Amino acid sequence: MVFPLVRHQDDVETDLFIDPKHADSNISLQDIQVDDAEQLPYYGVGWYGQRPVPSLGGGPGYGATADEIWTIEEEMLEKCLEDGVQVPVIDVGMAHGEKARGGALL
Repeated sequence: MVFPLVRHQDDVETDLFIDPKHADSNISLQDIQVDDAEQLPYYGVGWYGQRPVPSLGGGPGYGATADEIWTIEEEMLEKCLEDGVQVPVIDVGMAHGEKARGGALL
């Protein structure tokens, strides 16, 4: 299993996000025990970026939040899945990031 990265349901399949359950956790490589690094498969690299969460406050740096994402190639995702590496898919709901659009229902 890929830890702590997840995919969002109904989103770009090759964009990986930090699992919200672990977003405030400190993840340290020294906590991971590996007897033989040669046994670990290498799948490639991901590209880091940020996706602004829609709000009325503007983009990142102007008070709005942003989701951190790592974009991987489709072939890398396919290889991971073929090898049995699980990349969890979570449903964040269609209202994810839509906090600025709330209002009274009359």
